[in-house]
Amino acid sequence: MGDIQLKVLHIGPKNYPPNHGGVEKVVSDIVGGVSEIENHIFTEWEPEVDHPRVMALPKGLFRQLQMARAYAKEKSINLVHLHKETFIPLALLLKLTGHHCVITIHGCAWRLKRWPFHTRLALFLLDCLACCLLDKTVFVGEYDWRLFKRIIPFRKLYLIRNGVVVREEQEPSKKDGMVYLGRLSPEKNILRLIEAAEAAGVKVDLYGPFDRHDTKFRERVLQLIQSSRYAEWKGPLYFEDVQPTLSKYRVFVNPSFSEGLPVSVLEAASEGLYLVLSDIPQHRFLKMPACTYVDPYALDLTRVLSIRNSEGQRNREHVKREFDVRKMVEAYSEIYRRLI
Repeated sequence: MGDIQLKVLHIGPKNYPPNHGGVEKVVSDIVGGVSEIENHIFTEWEPEVDHPRVMALPKGLFRQLQMARAYAKEKSINLVHLHKETFIPLALLLKLTGHHCVITIHGCAWRLKRWPFHTRLALFLLDCLACCLLDKTVFVGEYDWRLFKRIIPFRKLYLIRNGVVVREEQEPSKKDGMVYLGRLSPEKNILRLIEAAEAAGVKVDLYGPFDRHDTKFRERVLQLIQSSRYAEWKGPLYFEDVQPTLSKYRVFVNPSFSEGLPVSVLEAASEGLYLVLSDIPQHRFLKMPACTYVDPYALDLTRVLSIRNSEGQRNREHVKREFDVRKMVEAYSEIYRRLI
């Protein structure tokens, strides 16, 4: 690896190595993309694989602060890169105690209508504080970035779009029906997706882990799948199996209510799948050429029945041009070096 010039502590991915979540995928790409940076990772969940520089965060803000400060001192960490809105309070406290801090906001949770107003307001204010007070604030979604540029014009805010690797090999045969791949949580609109598949008579295979914070939601989804003729949960996938699995399908569906910049959509597009996406600005900003937009609150999948196999290849070329993972890694590397 050569002489180590920079040590970065990443805080926020649920697990490492990644399975499905976009945050984990971004962290993994950064870690693997710049060999001269020594990366350390604090995960939300207990790591499934032992790694000398990966460990789980404790519960509680001040316990997390204590652990991060002690670890940064012991390992001579140069800067801390935190991911997601929920870690902004920790980022602010680390900044106040003398640490260089970068925050990446992978989508604004305050946009989700299912949260109470006071929760959404608190998250919005946290985003504003991060933009004003932290060393560098990065947005992955252009929609969110444009908004905060208008609100806080006196600070430089960064747009670094997520990227993927476009594989050369492709699966020649394609399954009928659709695939959803990602975390199964309420904001992903999974219940409506299953109901819409049943109404349209379209087969939908769902891959991914359930959100651990809502066991009742898991029970409702599994009950609905059990009674469905068209929806099937295939379970989680290992990271290396994600793109090969996607390549076997013709159509990818993501009916979520809100996104930052969905990595699963980029992965599906890179495999030449046609996209059926919820009609939200975060999806529109991707400008995918082979895509049907659907109302997430009145989901109708009947239009996907006439999609031709060849249409999704235009998405593959678009991702290759616009969402190269190397651009993302280089942009983060440049931000790190500006701080040290």
